Amino acid sequence: MDDRIWKNVSIVLGVVCALLIGVAGALMVVGQKSGSTAATPTPAASQVAAATPSGTAGPSDGSQASETPVPGPTPTPGPISPATITFNDLGLDALNDPDATARTFQFVSDGAGSVTFAITKISAGGTAKLCIRADAGAFACQVGTPGKLPNFPKGKSDPGHNTWTATLIGYGASKPTVDVAFTWPTASPKITMSHGRFQGSSPGVPEALNGFSATFKPRAGGTVNVQATWTVITTDASMTLADDTTPPPVTVDQRAYKAVTYINPAFSANVDATKTYVVKLRNTSADSQRPDLTAQVTFP
Repeated sequence: MDDRIWKNVSIVLGVVCALLIGVAGALMVVGQKSGSTAATPTPAASQVAAATPSGTAGPSDGSQASETPVPGPTPTPGPISPATITFNDLGLDALNDPDATARTFQFVSDGAGSVTFAITKISAGGTAKLCIRADAGAFACQVGTPGKLPNFPKGKSDPGHNTWTATLIGYGASKPTVDVAFTWPTASPKITMSHGRFQGSSPGVPEALNGFSATFKPRAGGTVNVQATWTVITTDASMTLADDTTPPPVTVDQRAYKAVTYINPAFSANVDATKTYVVKLRNTSADSQRPDLTAQVTFP
């Protein structure tokens, strides 16, 4: 074979080698870019942390608690005005309890106005943590005692609708009993409590861990409606509506439910705008396991 042929073969081989080297380099660059993309946190992951002055936010304090509202009635909308409801003598779990759940409340505001959250009472020696947020924003938290109660008095809702969430839990080893009040602008007040307790009525079980008691004053005459469901057990239950305008409360209506896993049928009763009422749900069977309660209260 003469020198010209060898020269041409060498040129071809050189070109092929150059092409192969180029392809290999391109593949390495692509691989590096793919690796760096996979390692970049997604926006959802970067937004998981909750903001709190105390520096202890996280799933264990209820700031990531999920809510599962009970299907309830759609009330007839009225004029937008402030609605207030207070949950009384509510027992909280201790933050350091591995089985603790944060009591979680959620409601929707209609129109612009003031929104307030306040723990108005903590049992003697207790410490409680209150966290709040609007829509999908970060939680803001306060830790308080009977002498310095947690509250957020300056919330403002938008002209449209906002979803507000509050969580409550005992701080450290504390398992206090609290009163917590909510006020928000709405055309049709509805509030959902999730991760409550429904412990039953055995001796030694605090009533504060058995259902809930809530005080409200209707803005107009109409109907109060309560839906409730719970996990784990089939039990007897009672629902009571009392006139608390001039204490002590006077029973207006009371229903008993036998061997149920939720309030069936839902509780409803007429209420008067000139009066203040307290509605109370209790497990009337013996204490059993640790039922997780979800309840929804709708009022005029």
